[in-house]
Amino acid sequence: MNLFSRHRKPQVKRHHLALLVLLCSAVLLSGCQLQALAESNDNEITVWSFTDEAGYAIEKFEEKYPDIKVNFVNIPGNFYITKLKSALQTSSKAPDVFMIENANIRELIDVPYLQNLSEAPYDADTLLPEQYPFVQANEKDSEGNVRAIGYQATPGAIYYRRDLAKEYLGTDDPEEVSKQIDTWDKIFEIGERVQQESGNQVHALANWNAISNSYDGIPWVQDGKFVMDDTYLEILDLVREARERKVLAEYEEGSAGSAASMQKGTVMFYPAATWGLQYTFKANAPDTSGLWGLAKGPTGFSSGGTYIAMYSNSDKKDLAWKFIEFYNFDHEFLSQLAQEQDYFTSNMIVNDQLAETVTSDYLGGQKHFEFFSEAAKDVPVYKRTKYDTVINSDIFKNVLQLYLNNDIQTKEEAVERIKRDVKLRFPELEGLE
Repeated sequence: MNLFSRHRKPQVKRHHLALLVLLCSAVLLSGCQLQALAESNDNEITVWSFTDEAGYAIEKFEEKYPDIKVNFVNIPGNFYITKLKSALQTSSKAPDVFMIENANIRELIDVPYLQNLSEAPYDADTLLPEQYPFVQANEKDSEGNVRAIGYQATPGAIYYRRDLAKEYLGTDDPEEVSKQIDTWDKIFEIGERVQQESGNQVHALANWNAISNSYDGIPWVQDGKFVMDDTYLEILDLVREARERKVLAEYEEGSAGSAASMQKGTVMFYPAATWGLQYTFKANAPDTSGLWGLAKGPTGFSSGGTYIAMYSNSDKKDLAWKFIEFYNFDHEFLSQLAQEQDYFTSNMIVNDQLAETVTSDYLGGQKHFEFFSEAAKDVPVYKRTKYDTVINSDIFKNVLQLYLNNDIQTKEEAVERIKRDVKLRFPELEGLE
């Protein structure tokens, strides 16, 4: 028994030794794999957005920086901002870089999860002068630090059907059309005449949103106090007058009927921003290339826009900044983006360089970059507040519809209803008594 035991011990040790060698090898292999994985991730960043448009920029970025990989996550729909907030707050799989829509920028600009881009080594303040003032207005937090950079400028214009302009205005020349529609009263006069001459088949405007959207951006709150700009009272009058004079086609905004009207040619004028060319008109009226033009309307305005920010707890800040800087200030890339995607950038230098040469076949050969470069200079500079999107979209436009339908009779009643609804939503605001 003892001999057996003595003979067994060396065998057990050899067995353990072999097992130990095997385990060590596995650990070393695993460690090498983890190290390789970590090394491969060192040159990777994750970018989140609510649209797929960043795909083009990512492709060009990886071409210029082939040693950097960008993992792109597109989260469309209304859940994006909720998922983004959750990821940033919990640090759970938070993106290194993320896009913020104009409607949400003031809601997020002061949260600590957005990296301060004014500080070194980013020094974003030195780059911002290349951008339009109305874009810069919402890139800084309440203390004046840059937290997000807008790569898209969105000045508005009146997109008009050239065939209808020739028929009812006698010209389709952008400058001549602009002279005939530089006030709402002129547009209403045209609308009355066109509605009658066409037998109610053609209208000047698709809906009342065409009027209200032409004043996008006027803030509702100043220093914690509710303030209703006089322009909103003017809008109440304008939409009611437009309906009474049969200027409106009465299509619901974003409806199939409104989209079809662009293809059919039953509406003359559509106020819309730069991005409308690609995502509204070409999308809804692909067979009407050459039948459109751009004209100046009664007011300069901007609509929409997208900002890009960096996660303050990212461990890839150097790569994240490289991507952000590329997307906003790399002139070669921005020139490609502008020409290949019909994308009007926030960079004045690039847009001005393209203004003299870039034309659009869809817009009848018009120099649309030249047009929008000039239109951008007329856009009012507003610093939005975190309250504006809700008040404008959920409260004011609801009251506007009620007023238009005479469910609310007077402007005084409309103002009181707006104040009531704002107080219910934001009781902390002053000026609602």
